[in-house]
Amino acid sequence: MIIIEKPEFTISGTKARLQCQFKIRDHIDNLWYEVNEPYQDYLTVERADAFLVGLLPLALKEGYDIKVNYYLSNRLYYTLNKYLIPILAESFGYRKINIHCSNLISSPLKNENEIGTGLSCGIDSFSTIYDHMDDHCPEEYKISLLTFFNVGSHGSNGGEKAIKLFNKRLTTVKKCAEELDFNLLILDSNISEILNMNFQSTHTLRSISAVLALQKLFRVYYYSSAVHLQNFKLDQNIGYYDTFTLNMLSTETISFFSSCSSLTRVEKTHMISKYALVQRYLNVCVKDGFNCGKCFKCLRTLLTLEIIGELEKYKTIFNMDEYFKVKSQFIADIFANRKTDIFVKEIYEEMIRKNTIYLQS
Repeated sequence: MIIIEKPEFTISGTKARLQCQFKIRDHIDNLWYEVNEPYQDYLTVERADAFLVGLLPLALKEGYDIKVNYYLSNRLYYTLNKYLIPILAESFGYRKINIHCSNLISSPLKNENEIGTGLSCGIDSFSTIYDHMDDHCPEEYKISLLTFFNVGSHGSNGGEKAIKLFNKRLTTVKKCAEELDFNLLILDSNISEILNMNFQSTHTLRSISAVLALQKLFRVYYYSSAVHLQNFKLDQNIGYYDTFTLNMLSTETISFFSSCSSLTRVEKTHMISKYALVQRYLNVCVKDGFNCGKCFKCLRTLLTLEIIGELEKYKTIFNMDEYFKVKSQFIADIFANRKTDIFVKEIYEEMIRKNTIYLQS
């Protein structure tokens, strides 16, 4: 069994930390989330929600029930036990575990009513931001605060390499947030070191645990969808069913939404490609820093931009020489993999629709 104790709040210099001791087998450890001083009052010591969600992947992998020795949101307790845990156990082939807690709270926490989303400068991230800035979005649901988390996207297992990449990317993200005229909340955590698990299979739970650590700040949080809802399936890539998972992770205080889940990656690219800021800050590369032009993420983005007639606007932020060297082979791969890869399928269908089966290099 994993036993979660009462969260604690500490301050060190300009950093504020929400931490919680937990016990697994005979080992005692601490999971923590850290923010800059301006956001210290919003770290949620009143609930253990963040730590339950953060440790859930580890409990499922090890087959351990979780006992929470502190206050827990009643809705979260109910939805995890009744819906999300059975689905995750089935998807990953784990044993169905149970959460135990005798201190359930149904009343919402008072919060600042912020509407948040993450800023990574990727296609999905920019799509969420621009989709919630237009006139079709009600004022009560327009984004008011951007976030940037160190919870695994910079390195599944954490460590110095992940911190270095996090800080490198943060430099760009800060500039972009400033141009967008949004405040940026930066959060660090040791969740990657605690879990020591693959990020792709745990990213939703990691990220949402960080937001739950700040329930006194957010009323709504948009988690950018990576796949169209038509591709919904139970899989070890948790992103395929975010629409379901995020509803199950919402509490009496905060609502989570899988943003832009009705759009394909091609449609998202088309939507944001016209914006000058995106043309300066778009970063999709699997490597650190400048878009290499030849990794699978760069290739599918560049080919999509070329198909929709926007490639020229992005030549300063991608290595175009590398792209043109491998473009013909990538187009061949599009044909070969169009039935097995959902992102490739989207590009193939756009090529057919635009009648651009072969593009000159």
